[in-house]
Amino acid sequence: MKIYYFFSLFILLILNPFRVDAITVSPAIIDLQLDPGDSITREITLYNETTDDLFIDGVIEKFVPNGENGQADILPFDITDSSVNWIKLPINSLVLKVGEGITVPVIVTVPVTADVGGYYLAVMWQSSTAPKTEKSHQTLIASRVGVLMLLGVNGEINNNLEINNFELRESKDIYTNTSIDFLLRLRNIGNIHLKPQGSVIIKNFLGKTVEVLPINQEQRAILPNSNRIFNTAWHADSDQFNFISKIVSQLTDFSVGRFSAKAIVDYGNDQSIESKPIYFWVIPWPLILLVIVSLVFIVGFVVKIKNKNK
Repeated sequence: MKIYYFFSLFILLILNPFRVDAITVSPAIIDLQLDPGDSITREITLYNETTDDLFIDGVIEKFVPNGENGQADILPFDITDSSVNWIKLPINSLVLKVGEGITVPVIVTVPVTADVGGYYLAVMWQSSTAPKTEKSHQTLIASRVGVLMLLGVNGEINNNLEINNFELRESKDIYTNTSIDFLLRLRNIGNIHLKPQGSVIIKNFLGKTVEVLPINQEQRAILPNSNRIFNTAWHADSDQFNFISKIVSQLTDFSVGRFSAKAIVDYGNDQSIESKPIYFWVIPWPLILLVIVSLVFIVGFVVKIKNKNK
């Protein structure tokens, strides 16, 4: 019997199927808002992408946020945490044939006595001991893959978000073009996960709005008592371009002067917060240099022609 070893330390909070070489699990995230006493059934699908049959078991565990980019740590099973018992797998042990996909029901039941707030669980699939047969071709997977469950219990929810800081990715005051990245660090100080959205408003030195950039179009979540960083870019990064490419970029999107940027973030039930403005200069020196060189060349050429005609 073959054993495949796949190591995955984190599960990203993204809206794509979670995949390793052995198995694909979809969706990556199930987001539910339920009342105490509610029960609901959802489905997850597992695909075997190996060349052997897979023998796997499903377990329910908790997870916590790790870092500021959406990673999560799966915690060891804790029998004293009653929330792991809210999720049931009618099919918790199965064999996935080669190339096969199986849809598995997941039943979520919130007790009537459940406290209001967020509960963060993971439906994990891991290797199991396959029945021993002489011609067994079932494969064990040493890694674990799974689906993250963001479960909110309705009631007097505390939606509370704060801006830790809003800044330029590169700590400089002068840029040669509008290829500028903004970093927004938010902290969830409430008791439920939030998916904030909003805009970065950019104004010129006259106070006129010249650009509105979206924040968190992907609707990524911030869990309670954790931070998350959101990146917003004003035009594509052209740092890798050569001198001529930068000039073309500056001609097609000519911007010069002092600008301000402010983040406005919406979340929860029509709640909103905004950052203090930050200021920076855009001075397209490659374009200015080209203009100066061109003027010098033209003036020199005209002077030379006049001298010839004397």
